[in-house]
Amino acid sequence: MVAFGTGSKKIALELLVIAILLAVIPLVLMGNAYYELLAATVVLFSSMVVAWNIIGGYAGQLDLGAFAYVGVGGIITSELWIKAGIPPLLGIFAGGAASLLIAVIIGIPTFRFGIKEVWYALLTAALVVIFNNLSRVLMGPTDYYLPPKTGIIYLKFNSYEIMYAIASVILILTVLANLAIERSKIGYYLKSIREDELAAEMIGIDTRRYKLYALMIYSFFLGVMGYIYIVLAASFSYRMFDSSSSLSIAIMGIIGGLGSIEGGIVSAMVLRSLGEYFRSSFGSTVPGLDLLLYGIVLVIVGIFQPEGIAGIINRINKAMKKKR
Repeated sequence: MVAFGTGSKKIALELLVIAILLAVIPLVLMGNAYYELLAATVVLFSSMVVAWNIIGGYAGQLDLGAFAYVGVGGIITSELWIKAGIPPLLGIFAGGAASLLIAVIIGIPTFRFGIKEVWYALLTAALVVIFNNLSRVLMGPTDYYLPPKTGIIYLKFNSYEIMYAIASVILILTVLANLAIERSKIGYYLKSIREDELAAEMIGIDTRRYKLYALMIYSFFLGVMGYIYIVLAASFSYRMFDSSSSLSIAIMGIIGGLGSIEGGIVSAMVLRSLGEYFRSSFGSTVPGLDLLLYGIVLVIVGIFQPEGIAGIINRINKAMKKKR
């Protein structure tokens, strides 16, 4: 499924539309710190879903370990700043590299021994639980806070508007990475693996290698995003390794439509906004209400729109072409 038009002009136009929409949102929310924080969080989660599209949408692997990589990257970047004085503008790449290294350590034996489908999903879900318990032992139950310094070198500001701008840049970069993959040999191979892995192997595609490539790119992006997530959350602890958030990333990616960048963004923005609203309004009385919402939407989409939001977008595009 192609998320954007094949012509470079159309791609540039659609990216411009995304950039304009992202630029307009702060003007609507101006002066309300809570909504600015919410907008920054929603855009960051949209970036995570678009990154998940690389492994889940293109490669067809049901990865439930997103917040293992988010947690590792974010905590490594933060600890490098706190303990070694390395500013996050540099440390963020070390955090991404640490997440990538974890992906390689996990991915090589996983793909080597042919673990896939439900077993791959269970393994990646277990990865989050393992890191949660390991970090609880190493870090204890304490919440840790970043130093009070702000500025571009620390990627940390007192203004949520600026943090929103940083999250928006990350989203655009993640979209560009998806587009580059989609139109490359790697993207072609990954889609072949998603459609029929055995057939892909029979025509000479090294499925293990290309699934590992997808996992490495996905994990690096999430590792980089981890520090921004910590800045928005204002603290970090072993709870960074959150199974429910990992599950929600995969659900939003599926609802958006496998392989669809547009669908993933729409799904993440709508569902995350509603999830945050329900959590803030009813979270104290009904814990997990946001996940219940995701589950209900997933069932409805599965019954009435199996292709996800991408199917709706494709129908709208076809209708517009007919009118022309």
